[in-house]
Amino acid sequence: MDKTRLGRGLVTQRISMWFVAAWFSSAVTALIFGLLFTFYISTAKTINLVRQNFKIYASLPENGMQVSENIEKTDARAKIIENFFKGYNAPLFEFANEFVTVADKYQLDYRLLPAIAMQESNGGKKVIEDSKNPFGYGVYGGSVLKFDSFADAIERVGKALREDYLNKGLTKPGQIMAKYTPPSIALGGPWAKGVSIFMEELR
Repeated sequence: MDKTRLGRGLVTQRISMWFVAAWFSSAVTALIFGLLFTFYISTAKTINLVRQNFKIYASLPENGMQVSENIEKTDARAKIIENFFKGYNAPLFEFANEFVTVADKYQLDYRLLPAIAMQESNGGKKVIEDSKNPFGYGVYGGSVLKFDSFADAIERVGKALREDYLNKGLTKPGQIMAKYTPPSIALGGPWAKGVSIFMEELR
């Protein structure tokens, strides 16, 4: 029995020593590896550049887009007039550009002719038959001034307003009314009031 116990004790002792030795070796190895790795990552390194075969912007077109510094200005007046007449379902909306052209040609407020047209004919909806006269211009009793087209009326009435009214100091709706439609004065000036309201809508 004593020999058996002694043998078992020796075996246990050897296993314990082997375990301690293995643990110590592992710990020393890990420590050495850690020190080497720390030294490696803390040391400055030189990186050699490798020439690449691709271009960063290769997907862009060969001729680059040119950005112009010029800003095109558009005249909003024609659109304002067009929308104004469309709001009343008036046929004169198709002649918005003509109104602007004539206004510039004769130095008129671009709102004046459209406002008179609305006051006189609801924007061309109530025109004397075959007259193409949406302005009520030259209409006195049985006398009716006729035009070939709405465009012709815009041109000729615009010219008349410049020569027979504005050039003679009649520039405001109330002043124009006194010559354009004198009967409106006795009624309290509804013509001038209507034209003024429509001109405000065209701002």
